[in-house]
Amino acid sequence: MQLLIEKKREALRTGLFTLSNQVAASLQRSLEALRNQDTVLAQKIVAEDALINHERRFLEQQALVVLAAHQPAGRDLRVIGASLEMIAELERIADHAADVARILLKTPDLPLPNEPLKRIGLMGDIALAMFTRVMAVYAENGGADQARAAVAREDEVDALEAAAVRDVIVWLCDQHAASSLFGMQLLWIAHHYERVADRATNIAERIIYIETGETPELNG
Repeated sequence: MQLLIEKKREALRTGLFTLSNQVAASLQRSLEALRNQDTVLAQKIVAEDALINHERRFLEQQALVVLAAHQPAGRDLRVIGASLEMIAELERIADHAADVARILLKTPDLPLPNEPLKRIGLMGDIALAMFTRVMAVYAENGGADQARAAVAREDEVDALEAAAVRDVIVWLCDQHAASSLFGMQLLWIAHHYERVADRATNIAERIIYIETGETPELNG
């Protein structure tokens, strides 16, 4: 029985990491679409989000079957339970990428203000780096210290979001009222990347839980 649980657990890990690669690719494309106002790429991101949603449901079903049929205990139970939460976080990160794409599709012809765009792009770069690093820690069976280090830049993302808000406000003061909607949409884009960093931090907490049985509060 224990050998079977271990096989199921490893299959789940493999599927989870495959899903994380798809999510990272979606995030990377969202940043490219943002910087280039590439509506064709934005449409592709939105279309592929359905595939990620399908993969989430498949992995969740695998995890629930292990819980129901094999009733794992101890560390095995922590791994399966944490995996369920991580799967949900991955799907939500992909949703953030898709939502950025949807915003770009709503306003394809409006010029992007340079300073907010640079800050928001940097936010996305850091959030993506946090996410890919924390998933590498997971893939390598890394420990709690590595998980914490992977998401240590969350405060930097928060500071960039605050600066981007100030940039957008300054930009709006110099624009016509018609630009106000797009200014708000830029703030939503910034928020989506800030939430990616938050969700990467949530994944780090799950990795620490697997190792220690305790859940720290890494979100400041």
